[in-house]
Amino acid sequence: MRVTSEYSTQLQETTAGLLGARCELPPRIARPTRRHTVLFWAILFLRGPPVDHQMDRRQQLVLAVVLVLAGSYVVADSLGPSPADESAAAPTVEDSRLIQPTDNGSYLWPYTSRTKSISGRALAINVIIHGPPDKTRTALTDTSNLDWQPVNESEEDTNPELGEADDSGVDWDDAAGSTRYSYISRGPNGGSGKWVDVSYQLNSGTYLGSRHHIRAYSSPGDNWTAVQVHREYFDWFRLRHTVTDIHGASRLLEDDFIDQPFVEEVSRNHYGLQDGWSDGWITGIELAIVTMLSTVLARDTRRAIVRVGRDLGRWTVTNRHGFLLAGALAGLLLGVRAAGIALESAFPGQSPQLFAGLLYPLIVFGPPTLVALLAPRLRPQGAFGFTVAGFGAGLVYDFTAIGLGVVPVELVLHRVGLAITLGMLAVAVIDSHNTGRFGKAGSVDEPDPPIIVIVGLAWLVGLGLPLFGYF
Repeated sequence: MRVTSEYSTQLQETTAGLLGARCELPPRIARPTRRHTVLFWAILFLRGPPVDHQMDRRQQLVLAVVLVLAGSYVVADSLGPSPADESAAAPTVEDSRLIQPTDNGSYLWPYTSRTKSISGRALAINVIIHGPPDKTRTALTDTSNLDWQPVNESEEDTNPELGEADDSGVDWDDAAGSTRYSYISRGPNGGSGKWVDVSYQLNSGTYLGSRHHIRAYSSPGDNWTAVQVHREYFDWFRLRHTVTDIHGASRLLEDDFIDQPFVEEVSRNHYGLQDGWSDGWITGIELAIVTMLSTVLARDTRRAIVRVGRDLGRWTVTNRHGFLLAGALAGLLLGVRAAGIALESAFPGQSPQLFAGLLYPLIVFGPPTLVALLAPRLRPQGAFGFTVAGFGAGLVYDFTAIGLGVVPVELVLHRVGLAITLGMLAVAVIDSHNTGRFGKAGSVDEPDPPIIVIVGLAWLVGLGLPLFGYF
């Protein structure tokens, strides 16, 4: 959602009406960004109709929670790349730096792009494989079909900085992915080249889980293939992949080629790149294919452990419904991931996006449904705690299952916001169950909407933000 300067005055008046004080907008918000859009709608929603009586504790709690959620979403979005940052690259290829993978060969713009323009720049090229393009693909996917000439022991040169080779190997298969372009030119200044689509894509892993993903760009008339390899996972809350690493992915590809009999050399070359997650280094791989050269515890300790175990057992029985709620929430998130991977494996000919569309409603309606069914059996504090813990545990287990070691801060804040929202929904369900569906008076004529409606809308807003490009 984009909001222009037309609502700047309304944002000022709305904020002042909510806070009871005059609030001037800074000049730099003359054209509000999407972060101000989120805050604007949160304030506008919370303002509601004027009332003469003071807010009761429930209303104060809802107000505080929604403000915290709006703040967490705004902060999370501010930590992500802004549109201005994404388009800060040079406007034309002629103004960019091209690299020449081989002497007297073509020049390459060392990035991928979402469009046939530098303004769509995405990730940096991080591996260049020197050799015939067809042999390069075979080297990646099926080395048994390679016709190779061994390198003499005296000529073998393994860069000590690259570390030891990993004999486990990686199985690369054909993959589906979004379209990304790169630019190849005959001259160092561009202008005489063209935008090229990806030659092929490979992956190791699953589309709806976690995978290493390769996009390869072959140069017509040259014996090299530019590779962009990265690690990513499918984010069910964004319905698209999130890239988590490109450096470790290039190291994985290095390990796959080091000490192979058909590889002449693996090295790293510094090109000084600074954008697209690049650290300035590009891995170079030279192929040599045919035409190319027990503790014993004390008694008191054992008694203490037994006593703690008994207390924990009684507490577990007392809160069995809470554990059931937490387990159901965590199991739902893991089940969606497992079902997506299972469907993808069972029907390889179908588009993975089809399965994502079929399973996504479980993410939207599954957690609120479980909360509505199980939370009324708990006390409000316990319902909130078990809901947040179960949903959070499910997210952590999901990230662990797909091998995600580092999670971007903005995604952590967004997921924390969703967990708190779901916990508040559990409290609202209990409140609605105890006092009547529409509040204490049980009447639809009350001026304030019931808590369950407010928190339910907050849940839908939290889910909808990443689908529209936030975070």
